[in-house]
Amino acid sequence: MEYFDTIIVGSGPGGYMSAKLLLEKRKRVALVEKSLFGGVCLNAGCIPKEGLYKLALSESKPEWKVAVQRIQGKVIEIRDTALKSLVSKGLTYIEGEGELIDERVVKVGSRRLTAQHIILACGSKQREPGISPEDILRGLILPKGNVCVVGGGAAGCELAFILRSFGFKVYLVRRDTVLKGYENIPEEFAQKLENKLEEHGVEIVESLRKVNADIVIRATGRVPNFCQERFPFVGVDEKGFVKSDAFLETTTGGIFAVGDIISPMGAGYAFEKAKVAVHNILQGKEKSFDHRKVPVIISSAYQIGFVGDIKDARVLITKSLGINPKYYVTENNGIIKVGFDDTGRLVYCCVIGNEVSEILNLCATLLGKDLEEYLCLAHPSYGEIINEIMSIKQEVCQ
Repeated sequence: MEYFDTIIVGSGPGGYMSAKLLLEKRKRVALVEKSLFGGVCLNAGCIPKEGLYKLALSESKPEWKVAVQRIQGKVIEIRDTALKSLVSKGLTYIEGEGELIDERVVKVGSRRLTAQHIILACGSKQREPGISPEDILRGLILPKGNVCVVGGGAAGCELAFILRSFGFKVYLVRRDTVLKGYENIPEEFAQKLENKLEEHGVEIVESLRKVNADIVIRATGRVPNFCQERFPFVGVDEKGFVKSDAFLETTTGGIFAVGDIISPMGAGYAFEKAKVAVHNILQGKEKSFDHRKVPVIISSAYQIGFVGDIKDARVLITKSLGINPKYYVTENNGIIKVGFDDTGRLVYCCVIGNEVSEILNLCATLLGKDLEEYLCLAHPSYGEIINEIMSIKQEVCQ
């Protein structure tokens, strides 16, 4: 038997961040991974997508195969550097499939590991069989001819834009307006993105039957990659998500869950869940997970980002990004919608435009604050729009 303070199953964003934070506190940590270190996000999701997105925006870009190889080279460097960093801090990294054979014992092949706490970070998998966006982003399958992307969610919109930018004929199949399931994205923002995709050359259709495609990519969502047979002491709900309390502890005390096996899915949420779980392991159960604090960004023909919850807003303000000098002079047109509660605190922000991450991250840090004083910000910068919004807020929230 090998003894640790914490055993982590899965090395995606949630597992990686959990290990990093625990190692910084000099805890003995074992990290179990059955596939590639870094999970889907690093190897076939967020990171390669971001690299290809930036290439898609450039005027001179390589052919698709070369672009994917270039980005995957960067992914390998990140993966190797991140793993070496954790190992140098004392991590025990174990390749293999973990199985919970007792409430505090994880079996990996012939090895038996035990710890006071266990963190499950098993990730997610494609909802439907077939070619996935991850197959394309990782270069396992090369697109050709007429490409059909099925699914109008974030992954579908992002991949459709990237492939069209590289010269492929792209069809996007969606049942309704794109991004329909995102409650915090206003309908007019989603429609603006759909119009921009069509302007970019993506043909949007309502049925796969209307498309003569050479390759069909299923971007219809993901489900928890959790096998209850391997973790029989942990309860799951009817959708396959692991049951947990507000502190991310599962139905078995001492076992916590992070990442995509807890709703909502996404790398940003996974990082925050890891921080919450580790805090509660180290300090006792006192910190709850709040998805509203996590900014979400979708990079397609426009970028759309949101943070907070529109349902918490009592006053909503919508303005053109053009009121900010830098947005206006660089022609990065877009719209921002912000929401305040009854006390005047910022509780919601959604922004659409060509470059929105700066202002989105700023709004995330200001979430829950009164915004009574003007901020000292670099000039010119996109973030200065916050001071413009503050002026308007003073008028409408009196």
